[in-house]
Parts: sequence; C-alpha cells; structure tokens
Amino acid sequence: MLTSLGGNAEAAIRMAAMCHTERADFRVIVPDTAASAATLLALAAESVVMSNTSALGPVDPQIFMPQRKEYYPAKGILAIVDDLDNRTRRNPQAFELYASLLADVDSIAYQTAKDALARTEELIPEVLRLRTSPPNENQVRAITKALQSSAMHSATIRYTQAKELGIPTEYLPPHSEIWNLLWRLHAHYAYLLGPRPRNNLIEGRRVSLRFG
Repeated sequence: MLTSLGGNAEAAIRMAAMCHTERADFRVIVPDTAASAATLLALAAESVVMSNTSALGPVDPQIFMPQRKEYYPAKGILAIVDDLDNRTRRNPQAFELYASLLADVDSIAYQTAKDALARTEELIPEVLRLRTSPPNENQVRAITKALQSSAMHSATIRYTQAKELGIPTEYLPPHSEIWNLLWRLHAHYAYLLGPRPRNNLIEGRRVSLRFG
C-alpha cells in the first residue's frame, strides 16, 4: 500500500528493486495519492491497484532553495532562467532588472536542476525495466515523456489516464468489498500516523510501531 507526496527518487528505485527481488508479482495499492518519487516506485509494479480516490503524479524533481527555505520544481527553475535569458538577449538594456529577478537562483541551483531532470529521464526507463514483462522502447519513451510533461507538481494522473499511458492498472469500484477493506486500512494508518509528516510506521507480525 503506497501513499506519499514524493521523496528521494534514488531511494524509490532501490525500494523497487528490493521489492522485485522478494516478489516477482510485486503489486502496489494506491488508496489516495502516490506522487513524484512514489509514482516512480509504482511504475515498477506488475500491477497498480486504483479506484476513484487514487492518483499518481508527474515524476518532477524538486530542488531546495536555501534562500527561501523551500523546495521548487526543477523544471520551473530552468524555465524562469531560460525565459529571462531570452528576454535579456532581446533587450540587453533591461539586464539589471532581469538579473534582480534571479537573485535567489545561482549557478549551482541551475545546474542541480538540470542534473535532476536528466537523472529523472534515466530513472523512469530504469524502473520500468524492472517489471517481469517490461514495456517496449516506444512505450517507455511515451511514459517518460508523459510523466515529465505536466506543468504542475501537484497534477494528478487518474486510473483512466494511467491505463492510457500503458501502466498496468487494476481498477476496483469504490463500493466493492475489497476496496472498502483497503480504504479502512488506509484510514487506520492515516489516524495512527497523525498529522505530522515525519512520523513513520514499521509493521511486524504482531505489532505496529510508530516513531518520528
């Protein structure tokens, strides 16, 4: 069962490889949202179980900006720099004005954003090829392009869209008995973990341990 707004893409592909080592029929259940790095993990599954509340998202790396103390989409950083560069070329007299708009984006942040996007283009095909029956090269390119084309990090990919992309999805009606059981389990986890995003849960055979 996978619910996450994202995280470390490298960790996601390691988890995917580990899951495939343990289970050839690796399956992911998405009760709510599995975005960005979580979508990357879901791509490795032989089947992604979804319903009306389920959503995947674009695989969109985020770059931490120390000056603002927040994460920003790598695509957005590149877009604003490239746009202002083009504006400056057309109107050199406005260089100082445009330069002030880039005060928070230094060369390191720009290069980090470029590297992150380039690595994402490598990771998506890599994780897709973990499947027992991986998609062909044309499908890999189509999925990679689609998952990097959404303008917003919060964009959602519903069941029908995932199926159209060639992601092996399994739809469960929202009122089906199995989905109701899965949703109840998801709700219990959400309550147990609480509102703090740093809480973690380890499942054992006899006990669930929360820490964070």
